[in-house]
Amino acid sequence: MNTYRDLTEVPEAGPRGRVVAIGVFDGVHRGHQRILLSAVDAGRRSRATVTAVTFQPHPEAVLRPKPAPRLLTTLERKAELMEALGVEELIVVKFDRDFSKLTPGKFCQTILSDRLGARLVLVGENFHFGHLGSGSPADLREYGRSHRFEVKTVPLAKDDGETISSTRIRGLLAAGRVAEAAALLGRPHRIEGLVIHGTGRGRALRAPTANLAIDPQTAIPRRGVYVTRSLVEGGPVHPSVTSIGTNPTFEVDHKTRIETLFLDQGQDVYGCRLFLDFLERIRGQQTFKDAETLAAQIKKDVEVAKGYLQVRSDLV
Repeated sequence: MNTYRDLTEVPEAGPRGRVVAIGVFDGVHRGHQRILLSAVDAGRRSRATVTAVTFQPHPEAVLRPKPAPRLLTTLERKAELMEALGVEELIVVKFDRDFSKLTPGKFCQTILSDRLGARLVLVGENFHFGHLGSGSPADLREYGRSHRFEVKTVPLAKDDGETISSTRIRGLLAAGRVAEAAALLGRPHRIEGLVIHGTGRGRALRAPTANLAIDPQTAIPRRGVYVTRSLVEGGPVHPSVTSIGTNPTFEVDHKTRIETLFLDQGQDVYGCRLFLDFLERIRGQQTFKDAETLAAQIKKDVEVAKGYLQVRSDLV
């Protein structure tokens, strides 16, 4: 899939034009997938290029930066997930204060230029655009009439009667409910980062861990211990247990650490890029009276994880 970070880089549309899906698409969850798959289906039927338009940084990080929303997916992960659905192009629009002040008409002119050659534009039914979100799907449809493209609004996806949204998924992660978040995403929530050297205390506890350094804007689950699936970039997948927390038994700096224990002994991954998929929560963060008590609990956590993965062998 081709990714363009500037509209001027986008090649002119072919004779059949483009089918364009527009949205932030953070998480590429089941609701986003409904929009993108509708675009893919329309593109295949008309033999038009299927293009997704997204924004970076997240609009909320510009409009309401304190606090900015933690991201469910990196741009690279977003592109990977979209490509798997059949999207052929990704256009990344820089979202800044100047862009946020565009009128709905100017927004359409900037994004849906003649160069893009849109024949059909798909958005969610709650899509708003332009200054202060004043543009609605009806405004987009009106613009399309004068610029020769159709607009299709895609109904919001629901789960248990509630709309599937990135905000809802962030809330589930903040509560540690990673299995429920996975159900809305359509896959486990993933974080990624470089494996760095830690204190080495895990080896002393006979539970050597990989310590992960991640982008601070990443959405991470609530402090606790989780059953995870660890993927080493360019390497194998390992069943694992991951702790997210401040390590209160030993540390006093209150810094959140992400430490992963491979259940199959794993490999030397220092300096490697590691991807963690969160499958199920085992317990919350605890403080232990000494190293021996902590080591005993780690053994219990490992047994719980092995039992879970034995039942859910399809996940590893």
